[in-house]
Amino acid sequence: MKKLFLLLFLCAMGMTTFAQLPDYSPAPAFTLYEINKADGTMNTTTPIVLYDWTDAGYPVFIDVFATWCGPCWNFHNHGYFENLFSQYGPNGTNEVRVIGIEGSYGNYNSLSGTGADAGGQATQGNWLNGVEYPMIPLNMSPNTTAFDNDYDIQYFPTVYMVSSNRLVFEVGQQSTEGLYAAASALNPVGFNNNLSNNAMAFDIQGFNPPYYCEATITPTVRLQNVGNEPLTSATFTLNFDGQTSTFNWTGNLSKWALQTVTLPQITTSTEGAHTYSITIDQVNGNDDPDPVWNTANKSFTVLSTPTASTVEENFSNGIPSSWNVANDILFAYNITSGSHGGAVVFNAYSLSNGVTDELYLPYKDISGFNTPVLAFDVAYRQYQSSSERLRVLYSTDCGSTWTPIYNKSGQALATASATTSNFIPTETQWRTEIVDLSSIANKEQVILKFEFRSAYGNNIWIDNIYVGNNTGVEENNAEFNIYPNPVHSTLNIATDEVIESVEIYNMQGQLLMVERDNMNAINVSSLAAGNYFARIMTANGTSTQRFTKE
Repeated sequence: MKKLFLLLFLCAMGMTTFAQLPDYSPAPAFTLYEINKADGTMNTTTPIVLYDWTDAGYPVFIDVFATWCGPCWNFHNHGYFENLFSQYGPNGTNEVRVIGIEGSYGNYNSLSGTGADAGGQATQGNWLNGVEYPMIPLNMSPNTTAFDNDYDIQYFPTVYMVSSNRLVFEVGQQSTEGLYAAASALNPVGFNNNLSNNAMAFDIQGFNPPYYCEATITPTVRLQNVGNEPLTSATFTLNFDGQTSTFNWTGNLSKWALQTVTLPQITTSTEGAHTYSITIDQVNGNDDPDPVWNTANKSFTVLSTPTASTVEENFSNGIPSSWNVANDILFAYNITSGSHGGAVVFNAYSLSNGVTDELYLPYKDISGFNTPVLAFDVAYRQYQSSSERLRVLYSTDCGSTWTPIYNKSGQALATASATTSNFIPTETQWRTEIVDLSSIANKEQVILKFEFRSAYGNNIWIDNIYVGNNTGVEENNAEFNIYPNPVHSTLNIATDEVIESVEIYNMQGQLLMVERDNMNAINVSSLAAGNYFARIMTANGTSTQRFTKE
């Protein structure tokens, strides 16, 4: 059932899916047959052969869907694939090929909207009406489910593009314009696949920013033979910040074969932006006659000078460029209800067990803070008994070693009861965490990072990250609910505890208000718009709650 829930999650999150085949994977061959839209018979006289299209220079777009799938139906009804076909297909500019593949139990009844599929699941509607591009039901003979297996289809919809050099890319549920742009960016337009000697270089890896103090990198690049003769040697020109060198490769690649080539290590301690590129100059001892996809580039930045300012980030405009995401899994999502607005989500609901990502804060000097803390809001619900983990770690030696200072998982991390639905938090499902940084209070070079780990369970959310001074009070584990948040005039505090006093601090730790009378309904109308801490004192201790003043 989680596969079906995942479809709803991907639609609700408004995001593209994560491909089951990694980008730049060799595209498995297939020969498939389309359904005749008028009568439901299979067209067995004109098979669709993937490599016939790609070898003719066409990128091939593939929408893998199920007739019972709501998000698939939503994407289908936008008409993006139909428009792509009509504008850029055989009857348009003749630049691309487009197909739809029903990858579940689809039959003519479910495709035409007249009945259930072969598995008994109701269809979303008529998938054939107004569609000119080929529709291919894998469940109907002579087709087989080999495509599902070869392309490792785990959820619907999956939208792939196969390039004319036989590589597969996940391009997601984009508009017609976005899909066409993907063809321009990911397809080697104009390359000649009928030369004796021809090679391509792409997908430089080995760069894992951020880099602090210095960068030591061992680059790799994908080398592909697109010539008719076996590729046995290639000469590269390497360019690092304007300094060039030569690298020679030898091996044996048949046509279309790929190899990941490890290049010489590069090192720099110079602060600022850096560039790196590789260019194929010769193949099999001859000048490469085709310049398409002969050069690949990377850029990165080395950070050597930390800043001493307070960190205060609510992600209302996404993840700032001065922050770094290690594996490109984390993203900012706009929560339309409540005070949180933008927040960072780790969508473990759709990630395999053990998958991780990291969020790096800006490089900081915290020696000027007398009582430094890291504060942040977190929201998490387990999927049944799953146990995602969230850690915070710091480094004071340019990222060489890391020390954990926050580590919660499973029930300890949870802010609401378990569920089998994908988790998008409501306003009451957040908790503020405050992490003491006194152990590194005098450090001038501090890197902080959040580390997320999936258990193929549910999503972890973080928001309102703050690094700066604290007031040094102890935390109380009692339940407190402050509302409304954001607040315009009266801040209400609901708790079973007897409140003795409430102190209001700004994000720099300055005490602004003390309330000892109307402590369950505090007038904050005099505060300027912004974020604040409410320190709630009871006989059992003190609780810190964050709120936003409108």
